[in-house]
Amino acid sequence: MISQSGPQRYISDNKAYDELPGFMAKLKVRTVLFLHGEKSLAAAQPYLPEWPDDVKVVDVPFGGECSFEEIDRVSQIADENNVDMVIGLGGGKVLDTSKSVTTGTHRYLVLIPTLASNCSPWSAISVHYKETGEHINHNIYLETANLMLLNPKVILNSPIEYFVAGIGDTLAKFYESELIFQQLPEDQYTVALTISRQMANNCKEVLLKNSIGAVEDMKAGRLTPRWRQIAETITVMAGTVGGWGDDYGRASGAHAIHDALTIFPATAPHLHGAKVAYGILVLLAIEGKTDNIRDLLPFYHELGLPTNLEDLNLGDIPDSDIEKIATAAADPSTQMHFVPTKEPVTAEVVKDAILTVEDITAFVEE
Repeated sequence: MISQSGPQRYISDNKAYDELPGFMAKLKVRTVLFLHGEKSLAAAQPYLPEWPDDVKVVDVPFGGECSFEEIDRVSQIADENNVDMVIGLGGGKVLDTSKSVTTGTHRYLVLIPTLASNCSPWSAISVHYKETGEHINHNIYLETANLMLLNPKVILNSPIEYFVAGIGDTLAKFYESELIFQQLPEDQYTVALTISRQMANNCKEVLLKNSIGAVEDMKAGRLTPRWRQIAETITVMAGTVGGWGDDYGRASGAHAIHDALTIFPATAPHLHGAKVAYGILVLLAIEGKTDNIRDLLPFYHELGLPTNLEDLNLGDIPDSDIEKIATAAADPSTQMHFVPTKEPVTAEVVKDAILTVEDITAFVEE
């Protein structure tokens, strides 16, 4: 087991970006590749410091997907300009692309999230997609970021649907790891695994207690301790689960359902974390925990997270398409194989779980 706790340095403050010039000076950085989304740059611009006069900045707008084509494009620009540092500013796909570009190179990496939608700013993982948005794989890197800067004001003003999706994605940290931890013999619990499990439990407790209030704060533009706690749970605490727990705390069944859903373009309008949230319900059905599904539904409805296929724009799909989702999710190459059920999780098991969620949510909504 290998633990990677997170960025080498993390700063969360309304003036966090002011650390950049001094950080670059100490590392004697001369050329920076600045990868960013256009909307993200507009949101962060009022808080960004002036670039140092002795630093060349290569400005690169993000192409839209963390795809191998985009990684190759940005890497070529970095090579052509002999870049010392890559600064990624934006959402998870921008940050994951930045990680993919710097891994295995001499380049320093700075991550600046402008959304609280997942734990990408904290993790040493990149998730790769086709240009169409269909999931391909994920890579775990040897390196973590040299610096991560979080400005709460920027995230507070980001689109709220990303924040809600981040809640869904982070809630999965508990539900994907708890069964694994429950079945782990006591003599195998290292300190790292103890930290990982505690952080997973914290994710669940904090989110279920404070998420709805935090969303209200965000809608009202209030930077409250409650809102900030949820934002940092999504970006920081969530990352510590897999970072410390390795395969014991990694994404599993809920993310496998997300990945399978990306096969269908109709689900594209739904953000990563929203689809993962639906995947939690299917995972609980696989585990036979239907009471837990019912317990979560009021929380999901309050936040607007999807609870069934209709919510994912797949309400009219034929039985054969449900089988496609189930087959993709149960493939041996997916993270579904981390789910420690007594019997293997086959496509038939996944299909039955999807239909169970359909039955439960239909009954509740009636």
